[in-house]
Amino acid sequence: MQPNPVLALTLTAALFPLSMIAPQAARADEAMNYPERPIRIVVPFAPGGGADVLTRRIGDKLAQRWGQPVVIDNRAGGNTLIGSQYAARATADGYTLYSTNTTLLQLPLLTPNARYDALRDFVPVVQYAAAPLALAVPATNPSRNLKELVVWLKARPGKTSYGTSGAGGSQHIFSEALKRASGFDSVHVPYKGEAPMLNDFLAGRLDWYIATPISILPHVRAGKVRLLAVTGDQRLPLAPEVPTFKEEGIADLVVVGWYGLFAPAGTPKPIVAKLSRELSAIVRSPEVAAGLREGGLVVSGLGGEEFGALLPGFRDAFERMIRENDIRVE
Repeated sequence: MQPNPVLALTLTAALFPLSMIAPQAARADEAMNYPERPIRIVVPFAPGGGADVLTRRIGDKLAQRWGQPVVIDNRAGGNTLIGSQYAARATADGYTLYSTNTTLLQLPLLTPNARYDALRDFVPVVQYAAAPLALAVPATNPSRNLKELVVWLKARPGKTSYGTSGAGGSQHIFSEALKRASGFDSVHVPYKGEAPMLNDFLAGRLDWYIATPISILPHVRAGKVRLLAVTGDQRLPLAPEVPTFKEEGIADLVVVGWYGLFAPAGTPKPIVAKLSRELSAIVRSPEVAAGLREGGLVVSGLGGEEFGALLPGFRDAFERMIRENDIRVE
């Protein structure tokens, strides 16, 4: 008996929609049941720095809401390359996430062997907050403003030093841009995160650095540190007496960084959407939002799609700064 081509075509057409619906239904069920086990969030910095403190705070809230442990996995080293490479190659199932800052975009621009592409290998989940930076000096430094600090540094060419949480990040890029714009020389000392660098700064082994407010403000309040300028277009609400770099004549230091959460590329969209909704709500909740503001951050809570739309512009801005200031990672 010869097969009926019309019947075969009809059956194929009838089954085709089912073949498309089945994977979608499976993915929806997967998101509905997610999470069924602990979630791990990789942080590419040592414990105690701004990104680590912020991630632990938000991770605790996520664990409370979902009833599953959220484990913070600090993978510092390689100027965040170790953490970024690990997270980019993690299983894309929503159980390994990556909490970081603008270094994710910046380092591949400075490191040919980064072995990851920030826009290709990661899916944005949520932007926690915008993160202005602040130029800090020890309270023992005689400088009371940026102009006085530049004079003080110029009088000591090559004999002063500044720290960063790692070469290639915002602190490094902005510090080198400040050096070039102001015409002074100072030695760069990179660390595996802001916490160990802050310890050396407070111990008097560094002369200045461009700090994250969440890390430095407690020491400002304690009278151990003085702030001289901040990045961005607006002054910090918690330190309104501190001018912006733009007000001080350094127009390049107007870009404001961010903290955010990412998932490996290929993570099911329903899971990313569920994470995005939950984390946006956590970030904007009164308790967490107040804590972010207290740390000198600007509350965001942008979802994955909105956050992702901003990333190419950030990368272009940092690429220009790196090129114009001839910044390199040794």
